[in-house]
Amino acid sequence: MRDSEVKHLRRSCLATRRDNTNRAYRWIVTSQAFKGEGTPEGVEATWVVGEPVGRAVGVLELLQPPDQDLLFAHLPSSGHFLRQPADRARTSAQTRRDLEEFVDSINTYCGTHSLPDRIPLIRGQRWHLTTSQFRRTLAWFIARRPGGVIAGTIQYRHQRVQMFEGYAGTSTSGFRAEVEAEQALERGEGLLAMVEGYEHQQLGGPAAHEAEARLEEFGRRVGFAGTVVTDPRRLQLIMRRNDPNVFPGRFVTCVFNPDKALCLRSRKGDGQGPVLPDCKPFSCRNVALTPANLAAWREQLARLNQVLASADVLAPYLRHRLTEQRDQIARFLDEAGDTPEDQA
Repeated sequence: MRDSEVKHLRRSCLATRRDNTNRAYRWIVTSQAFKGEGTPEGVEATWVVGEPVGRAVGVLELLQPPDQDLLFAHLPSSGHFLRQPADRARTSAQTRRDLEEFVDSINTYCGTHSLPDRIPLIRGQRWHLTTSQFRRTLAWFIARRPGGVIAGTIQYRHQRVQMFEGYAGTSTSGFRAEVEAEQALERGEGLLAMVEGYEHQQLGGPAAHEAEARLEEFGRRVGFAGTVVTDPRRLQLIMRRNDPNVFPGRFVTCVFNPDKALCLRSRKGDGQGPVLPDCKPFSCRNVALTPANLAAWREQLARLNQVLASADVLAPYLRHRLTEQRDQIARFLDEAGDTPEDQA
C-alpha cells in the first residue's frame, strides 16, 4: 500500500477469513486507492495482508480514542492532537520525522544497554527513511519468491508485469543476477554445513547416492578439512567454480540433472537450475531427502489427516483431492522407508 492508502485506513478496515476449524488463513484490509483512478477522492480497494499487519491494525484501533475513525490520526498523547482536525491523518513529513525519532530511540537504547543492534550510519549520517522505501523493499522480497512477479503485480495493482519488475528492480538494475548470487551464497553455506556435519551421508530418496557423491567432491574441491568458509567473496568464487547443483528445499533436496528434471518439461527453464514451483517430488528422479525434508512431509501428512478428520464438512471434490494427496504422501514416505508412527 502507498502512504496515502495506508493513511486512509479506518476503524474496522480489517476482515479476517477463517476455515471450518476457525483457523485464520487470510487477512484483508480495505482503504482508498488513488493512483490512476481519475478522481481525487480515490476508490475503495482491498489488499491481502499478512498476520502481522492484522495485529498492527488491532493495536492502532486500541491506541486511538473510540470516537476516532482514522487509524493514523494524531494520538491524544502527542502535542499535535489539539491542533489537528479530527478528520486528518498524519502527513508523510510527520511520519518521516517519526521514523527518524524511532531510529534515534533504538540507537540510544542499544547504546545504554551495550547491545550490538544499532541501525548503522550511512556515510557517517543517519539514513533518511521514507515510507516509499518500505514499499519498494517489500516488492524486492516478493519478486524473489517463486511466482512472486505475478503475485506482486496483482498486490501492487500494477497494470503490467513489466511495471512490477521495474518497480522491484528486476529489469535493468541487475536484480536477477544479484538475487542469483545471493541465493548461491546462501546455498553454499548450507551445503558446506551439510558436509561438515556429515549430513550428506544421511540422505534418502532416488538421488541420495548422487547427492552424497557430489557433496563429497564439493567438500574435497573446496579443501574442506573441518574448517568453515566465512569469507563471502571466497564462498562466491567457490560456488562459481565448484557448484554441485544441489538445491536444498523444505520438502525435497533437488540433485539437479536437467535430463531427468520433470520440472523443465512443463515450463521452459534456462537449464541452469530447477524450476522449483513445478517440482514433482513423487516421481522425479532428482529428489533426495534429508531428515528435515522427511520431517516436513510428516508434518504435512499430519495436517491433512487433521483436516480429513472432519471430511463430512468438506466439498466432495476437495475431500477427494485432499485424500488423494494424503495417500500420495503416505506412499512416498513408505517408499523412503519413513513410515509415520500412526501408519505403522
